[in-house]
Amino acid sequence: MCKYLLFSILFLLSWHVSAQAKKVKVLLDQSQQCVSEDYKLVFHDEFNGEKLDTSKWYTFYPYGPVSQPDSCAFCRTHVSANIYRDENCILENGILKLKTDKIKGEWFGKSFDYTSGVVHSKQQFKTYSKYEIRCKLPKGKQQWPAFWIFGWNTEIDIFEFICKGTEKIEFSIHNWMSDKCPNDNPKKGAPCYSSQSKIIDFDIDFSKEYHTFSVEYEPHMIKYYIDDIMVRYVPKYYDLKGRPVNNCNIKPGEYLMEPSFPNYGEPVQVIANQSQCRKHKEKKPVYPNYMDIDYIRVYQKEIQSGLQEIRMTK
Repeated sequence: MCKYLLFSILFLLSWHVSAQAKKVKVLLDQSQQCVSEDYKLVFHDEFNGEKLDTSKWYTFYPYGPVSQPDSCAFCRTHVSANIYRDENCILENGILKLKTDKIKGEWFGKSFDYTSGVVHSKQQFKTYSKYEIRCKLPKGKQQWPAFWIFGWNTEIDIFEFICKGTEKIEFSIHNWMSDKCPNDNPKKGAPCYSSQSKIIDFDIDFSKEYHTFSVEYEPHMIKYYIDDIMVRYVPKYYDLKGRPVNNCNIKPGEYLMEPSFPNYGEPVQVIANQSQCRKHKEKKPVYPNYMDIDYIRVYQKEIQSGLQEIRMTK
């Protein structure tokens, strides 16, 4: 496994400079430094109970009215070919199983051929954080499992396997800026700015074993890891020649900034979901199919107000 990951690291680290062609010139009037403290656990679910802890999780996208947060067409369908159902989030032997099945249903007047599962954190995270999941992917090419954070303008996709099988992964950062987009008229429904890895084939079938995926969102850098090996990084600043600035101590001066980099302080929530692809026609699709999650954890160096360090017991 390490052989393929190390090869991909070299590819990604040499490629990322051109991931976002249009950068913004900025003037920093004072130095900026990284946070030197260690990460501390502030949120987690090990899924050891008999049923999902609904004090931590929605089982839909809570974008409806406050009184009925799942009462909208988008809330239980998103962009998938399935309806998200509460019963598709199953706890079994310390594992959260997001189940996809070929079961017809209707939601807000539209018919769907499949059902699936999603967990969306009720807790919001408002500072630099590390987001981590240990999971095993569903089988086949007709699935779209993902682990990501979202906060209206900010989206970091820790991973997406988008309907091309369990070996082909994509890492993305999106800045939606829906109210006012200074970019050149992005197509309808697209973010203003994105930094995407495109599809990467690690030659690993991620449906056979559990793997740990994480992102460290820091002031000057976003780092992607698989099984504690860094596989991608996106710097916030570049020098005026387009070279990434990787220092923890950034001096005042003019720089180019990656416009997809998150807006600091914008609240985001953690999402793990399993979707059914709309167009892919697999010869022998597997149903029911499962995204198995061992745990989801969030860490922070400087803990935001309202959270506290969690000490794990063995």
